[in-house]
Amino acid sequence: MFYRFGHWLLNALLLVIVNVLLMIHHYPITLIVLVDLIFIACGVLLAYHFGSTRQHTINLIDTLLISLRQGDYALRAVHAKDRQLHSTVEHVNALAQTMQADQRALAEHSDLLKQIIEKIDCALIVFDSQKVAFANSYAERTFLDCYKDDVSGWFQSLQAKRKQGKVSVMLGGVEHAFLLEHDSCYIANKPHTLLVLKQLDSILYQQEKDALQRFVRILSHEINNTLAPIGTVARSLTKRLNGDIDIDRFSSGLALINERASYLKSFMGNYASLAKLPPAHKQIVALNEFCAQLQSIYPQLKIESTADLLGFFDTSQIKQVLCHLINNAHEACTPSPEVTLNITVGADKLVFSVTDTGPGFSNLNEAAEAFYTTKADGNGIGLMLSRIIIENHSGQLKLGNNPSGGAKVSFCVERGGD
Repeated sequence: MFYRFGHWLLNALLLVIVNVLLMIHHYPITLIVLVDLIFIACGVLLAYHFGSTRQHTINLIDTLLISLRQGDYALRAVHAKDRQLHSTVEHVNALAQTMQADQRALAEHSDLLKQIIEKIDCALIVFDSQKVAFANSYAERTFLDCYKDDVSGWFQSLQAKRKQGKVSVMLGGVEHAFLLEHDSCYIANKPHTLLVLKQLDSILYQQEKDALQRFVRILSHEINNTLAPIGTVARSLTKRLNGDIDIDRFSSGLALINERASYLKSFMGNYASLAKLPPAHKQIVALNEFCAQLQSIYPQLKIESTADLLGFFDTSQIKQVLCHLINNAHEACTPSPEVTLNITVGADKLVFSVTDTGPGFSNLNEAAEAFYTTKADGNGIGLMLSRIIIENHSGQLKLGNNPSGGAKVSFCVERGGD
C-alpha cells in the first residue's frame, strides 16, 4: 500500500514540475494538456507493469506455501523480478528445500525403526482405552488372542499378576514367564500406553543350555585326559606280569595311576563344592588383621588400604576368593606381574579390587560366562565359585581392564560397625 501511494505521489510531483516549466516558457495550453495526458498514460502503464510483476511473484509464493502445507516439498518458485520480494522468494525456496531434506530423513528413519521393531525379540503393543494402535509381528503371533477383544482389560490383568517386574502368561496351555514394562506415549495428541513383554524362560533356558554344554565339554576333557594314561599304563603292566617284573617301572606305573586318580577325585570334588558351598557366616572383621594374613601368604602382594577399617563378611570365603584372584593374576603371564589389592570405602560398602600389570582380559564378554578360564589346564571352577561366594554376600564380581594395562577384578562387601 505504501509503495503504491509513494509511486503515485512521485508521479504527481513530477507532473506539477513539468507543468510549471512549460507555463514559465509560455507553451500553448494544448501542448501542456497533451504532455500531461502522455505523462499520465506512461505512469499508468508503468504502474500496471510493476503491479502485475509483483502480483505474479505473490501468486508464486502463495502457490509454494500451499504446496508446503499439503506436504509437497519439491516445488520451487522462480527468481522474482521484483527486487523487494526477491529475498522473500529465496527464503521460501530454502525453507522448501530444508523441509524436503527433513522429510527424506524422517522417511529413512521410520523405515529403519520399522525394521528394528519387526526384528526385535519381544512384543511391542501400543494401545489406548479402546483399541490397539500398533503391534509388532512378535506381539501378533504370541498375544493376538489375548488382547484382540479387550486390550485394556488384558493389560490390567497382567498388572495385577505382576511381581518384581515379571508376569506369567498361559500360551497354548503352557505357562511362560515374561518381563513386563510399560510407559505412556502420545499419538495424534492422544494418550496411549506402550507395553513391552520380553520372554524370560527362553533366555534362561539358552543360558542354562550353554552352561551345561560347557560343563559337559570340560568334564569330558578332564576325564578323558585322566583315563587315557591310566589305561595305557594298566595295559603295559598287564603285559609285564607274564614276564620278569621291573619293580621300578612297575612302581612308577602304579604311582602314575594313583596320581591321575587323585587328580580326578580332586577335580570332581571341586565341581561338587559348587553345590555344597556352605552359607556365608558373616562377622565383624578387622581389615588390618585380615590383610596381615593375606600378606603372610603372598609376601610380594602390594596392599593399599585405609587403617582401622571394619568389614562384615565370612573371613574364610572372602579369603578364598582373594587367593583365587591373586593366583590367577600371578599365572596370567611370565614373568609374574605385579599384583595390588586395593580396599576403599563406598556407601556402607567396602570395595576390594585386585589389579595386575599383565595383559588383561582379551574378551570381557567371554569372561562373564560360566566356567570361563584363560589357562590351558584350567576349568573355570575357581572363578565360578568366587562369583557364587560374592553373590552370597549380596555383591557382584566385576571383571575389567585398566586403561593403563592389566586386569582389574572388584567386588563389594558390607562394612562393619564404626
